[in-house]
Amino acid sequence: MRTDVREGMRVFTADGTRLGTVVGCGEETFAIEGGLLRLKSFAARYGDVVDVRGEDVHLGLTRDEVSTTEEASEQARSGPPEAVLSAGFATPGELVVPLAHEEAHPHVVVREAGQVRIHKVVRTEVRHFSVPVRREELVVERVSEQAVDAEGAPTPEAGASARPVLEGLVPFEAGTFVIPLREERVEVARSVHVWQEVAVSRYTDEVLRQVHATVRKETAEVEAQGEVLHDGPLDGLHS
Repeated sequence: MRTDVREGMRVFTADGTRLGTVVGCGEETFAIEGGLLRLKSFAARYGDVVDVRGEDVHLGLTRDEVSTTEEASEQARSGPPEAVLSAGFATPGELVVPLAHEEAHPHVVVREAGQVRIHKVVRTEVRHFSVPVRREELVVERVSEQAVDAEGAPTPEAGASARPVLEGLVPFEAGTFVIPLREERVEVARSVHVWQEVAVSRYTDEVLRQVHATVRKETAEVEAQGEVLHDGPLDGLHS
């Protein structure tokens, strides 16, 4: 309701009586001025608002329950009301004042701390090989007539080792003979093999983290006025 109450809005009590107009908004209360000349000032808490309709603010208090500005200021200066232990004379009495304190309870929540992405890329490299290859070359040798006559006619035993003679050669006729020359060439065939494997695993590491929390604790302060008989010091309370 804090953000719904604005200056200039009309304020009505629980019985429908118009109390006045909002003239100021504080942290916990808002000021109201009423009357024909706005001579009456009131203070209401935001917790007393039960409904906000347009420019009208409806309180859950009657006219008599709404505090004036002077009453609210006096109550703020005097502090919280005092509790008086009413007991007869010579009658034991006991007043129990509960003291509360806050406790911190840390707990663990799971959140994403990061991500790891693994990409596989292809890199090209040049491999160098030295492979011996063979090739045929043509050697033309001229043999003189004297060398042929010196060798003589080939015998049957030496026919296998003699130089081969081209067939179809007719004297005094032009002719063309084709002698193929061959060579070895290197061809590269590639095959795929697994050269390495990458194993990715996830494990949980446990570390100690230091956290701090602010808690509140109530203590009792004992103040004696007049002649008060008591056992032990008044400040003997455990903090």
